[in-house]
Amino acid sequence: MNLYKYFLVFFLCCSCFIQSQEISNDSILSQTVDSVFFKLKKELTQAIDADNDTIVLQKYIEFADFYKKSGAVNEAIVNYQIADTILKDKKDTLRVYLKLQIGAVNFSVKQFEIAKSAYKEALEISEKIDYIKGEALAQSAIGSCFEKQGNYNKALFHQYKSLPLFEKIHDNIGLALVNENIGSIYEDKLAFEKAFNYFQKALDYIVLTDDVDRKINILNNLGDAKRKDGKYEEALIYTLQAKEMASETSNKHQLESAYKDLSKNYALTNNYEKAYLNLGISDSIRDEILWRQNVQQVNALQALYGAKSKQAKIDLLVKENQVKSAHESLLILVIVVLLVLAVILYFYFKKRKENAIKLQHYKQKALQADLEKKKIIEENLQREIQLKTSSLSKYSLHLAHKNKTLSEVAHTLKNLKGRKQMDIQGKLTEVVGVINEDLSEKQEWEQFMGYFEQIHPSFFKKLEKKSVEELSPSELRLCTLLKLNLSSKEIASILRITPDSIRIARYRLRKKLTIASGDKLTRFLHQL
Repeated sequence: MNLYKYFLVFFLCCSCFIQSQEISNDSILSQTVDSVFFKLKKELTQAIDADNDTIVLQKYIEFADFYKKSGAVNEAIVNYQIADTILKDKKDTLRVYLKLQIGAVNFSVKQFEIAKSAYKEALEISEKIDYIKGEALAQSAIGSCFEKQGNYNKALFHQYKSLPLFEKIHDNIGLALVNENIGSIYEDKLAFEKAFNYFQKALDYIVLTDDVDRKINILNNLGDAKRKDGKYEEALIYTLQAKEMASETSNKHQLESAYKDLSKNYALTNNYEKAYLNLGISDSIRDEILWRQNVQQVNALQALYGAKSKQAKIDLLVKENQVKSAHESLLILVIVVLLVLAVILYFYFKKRKENAIKLQHYKQKALQADLEKKKIIEENLQREIQLKTSSLSKYSLHLAHKNKTLSEVAHTLKNLKGRKQMDIQGKLTEVVGVINEDLSEKQEWEQFMGYFEQIHPSFFKKLEKKSVEELSPSELRLCTLLKLNLSSKEIASILRITPDSIRIARYRLRKKLTIASGDKLTRFLHQL
């Protein structure tokens, strides 16, 4: 007895350390499982003693449902099969229910072939007794099995079979479920537009019901389909709706899914900070869900095991006189098992936390590397802009020098025309004309404007918005030269006009722009 007390105290200490947040819930769960188990056991025994097959069948089904809810999958299947054996070859809705439940339990543990076989039996019975809802449920369930096995064509075939059946009985929840299943299949087939359309149909049906959790799931699917189709803004709307509803209803599973989808959406739109933040929230919610699921399942199984242990104790008290020693041995075994489970859970979550920290460090390093890469790209762009600016300035000076030289040559040749040498007069006139024509060509200005737009791509658009009336080509040229910090003398040389003409042109240009009275024209242009 001292050894039993030692193990009991040690176990309670470990449980308090690992499950401090769940103590009150565990106690309630244990009491509930105990009371339900003993109640069902008592009623089943009474029904067997009274030889009442109807009540016996009912209690086996209730026991199976109880085990299924508690997470004892194998015992749930056993009790469903016992109930099915009692019915033998009867063809009724209760037998359909049993086959569907057997299929559902096997489906939950990924035994898809066994589940499919049970669903087909449910479909066969439903067809024989003209049970439309049973047919619809079975067809949809078979389709889900094929989907999990990757056979999308057969999956779609059975899902489409179930649609008119649900429509016939006006089952909006069933119609929503099937349309959602079809949408998921098309999503797996990468037909995102079709998937979205079926998810939308599912949403239209589910809003006619009170099933809020299904509505949240459909909204998440709508956002997922839009995101995979590259429509990130539309996807964000649906995902945010799902997040808000999940938050309002405290639906942790859907909330975790919504945050994960938000993270993917933000990552695809290059908003890595928000993507990282939402992924962190999603991970924390998922860890909380896993923790609660594990704790609840362990506690349920623990309570169920304890209930069975108590029942075994009662049976042994009736059959044997040595029940005390057997009971102590059984309790020690239970404590050891639970202690091992508690230690495993402790190290499991400790390892998960360490991995999460490592993952966080890795993400931080990746983010830092990305920032450094962007910084290098920005520096390269700045160097390129500086190089182009220098080239443009040199080009402007070259243009001014060329125009000055050509003007001097033209002036010299015009002076030669005054001479009386008739044999060269026509030639000189031709040379003057060619030079003047070269001076008036727009090709070099077009090339100049092209360089300018590469360096200042939005300058002319901003200038247009700041103009009270349309600017002429010569005024646009004046703006570009002022933007390059050229003096009036240099601009006059490039445009082949006098400095006084530049002063007048600047005055007229200023009147066409929305410049404050105290601001300078050059400062205004530099700010664009």
